[in-house]
Amino acid sequence: MSEKSTRIGEARSVAASLLDDLETSSLSVDKILMRAKRLARLMRDTDAQLWLDYETKGYPQAFGFHELGNCEVYAISSGRYDESAGTYRTLSLPEIEAKVYGAQVSLDSFSPVAVGAVKDFTEKRATEELLGNQIKLQRANKESYSSYKAIFVSLIAGLHNYATDMYLALELGDAAQDIFEGARNEIDSFVRAHCPKAAEKIVAINERIADDSVESRTAALTSCRRLLMTVADSLFPASDEDWRDAKGKLRKVGEEQYKNRLLAYMSERTDSGSNEAIIGSELEFLAARLDAIYEKTCKGVHVDVTAQEARLAVIHTYLFLGEMALLPREPLGNIDNIRE
Repeated sequence: MSEKSTRIGEARSVAASLLDDLETSSLSVDKILMRAKRLARLMRDTDAQLWLDYETKGYPQAFGFHELGNCEVYAISSGRYDESAGTYRTLSLPEIEAKVYGAQVSLDSFSPVAVGAVKDFTEKRATEELLGNQIKLQRANKESYSSYKAIFVSLIAGLHNYATDMYLALELGDAAQDIFEGARNEIDSFVRAHCPKAAEKIVAINERIADDSVESRTAALTSCRRLLMTVADSLFPASDEDWRDAKGKLRKVGEEQYKNRLLAYMSERTDSGSNEAIIGSELEFLAARLDAIYEKTCKGVHVDVTAQEARLAVIHTYLFLGEMALLPREPLGNIDNIRE
């Protein structure tokens, strides 16, 4: 098991434990915060680490909540920041918990029996003043408890929202991994059986993407084009004879017309026009992007390919191979799709 897999597995366990603590446990909030910070560390979530550090130690007097990045939403939605007033609470969560506890102790220690037991005062005014002060103190304690309790519960809800989002993200990651693992097995089997030379191209593409420079990203997309050409060579070798598509249109299927050759292979193995159209549109989109990169590089024109664009193109290329892998191995005998 890789270090990343171990870390993600531990993060999943911590997220589940954190949710359990928030929903059922009587742990003090400082221990809950420590567990939340551990989750943020395992997830490499620097925004959460900063946010939780402020929740643990308190917020500075001059602070902009945009500094929390992705965790700004948790701080604001939990009531830490009052957008209408433009103010925020600086007390840490442990300090607010202590305020709640202190107010609770004061309420519990108030005894109506003790008030009623004042019988030795000879002055009526003194008795009324004592009772009035006791009532005011009790009211103040109730208001303090209610106020700090509401704030505390709201801030804890922010922690719960964060823990829930992290747990769901980890679950989604597992589901996506299972889905892609299944697709990867299909694609690997397809490549080994029908176009083993394509495996070398896939390895080369991965190495160039990992290099993460503009030149390497451009080279990776050029390799994606070569990969599709290699697959086309294996599945539908180039021919001087034109291929007639389902609409009766003649298409060139020479060496450079790899897209038409892939379309021909798909058409011969697809009995649904809608499926063929969907896969064909995916190929059109992918080929147009890769061909544009290839033509510019051939002319010596600089191509500024972002890391995101390169990754998406590589993913689309790989998923297209998955589409090809799911097609029947033998032609369906579609008489419209024949070579002239």
